[in-house]
Amino acid sequence: MKINRLTHLSQSHIQVFTIPVAPGDVVVAGTDGLFDNLYNDEVTEVVLHSVRAGLEPQVTAQKIAVLARQRALDRNRPTPFSTAAQEAGFRYNGGKLDDITVVVSYITGSTCVSFSPS
Repeated sequence: MKINRLTHLSQSHIQVFTIPVAPGDVVVAGTDGLFDNLYNDEVTEVVLHSVRAGLEPQVTAQKIAVLARQRALDRNRPTPFSTAAQEAGFRYNGGKLDDITVVVSYITGSTCVSFSPS
């Protein structure tokens, strides 16, 4: 699967990724607002629970986004952002308010899809 990040920025700012996937895989894409506030294992936990409960990808994405927002507002809980800030010598606790966008895809078939910038 080939994924392009399309924005209003110049072509030099577009990131292109090729990720091999198989039926049964779950792909989670998000902005830094997601990954600054949730550790990968927290995202994985939500995905596993959602898949086992038979939830649709959109519902899974919403659950992840809600949890990321809760963490962003929590000044006491460690987050990836606060951990990185402390490792860089800054005194920072809790989450980081930012835009949070989450897209979840359940891979169900082997059809190849490619997105290209227009």
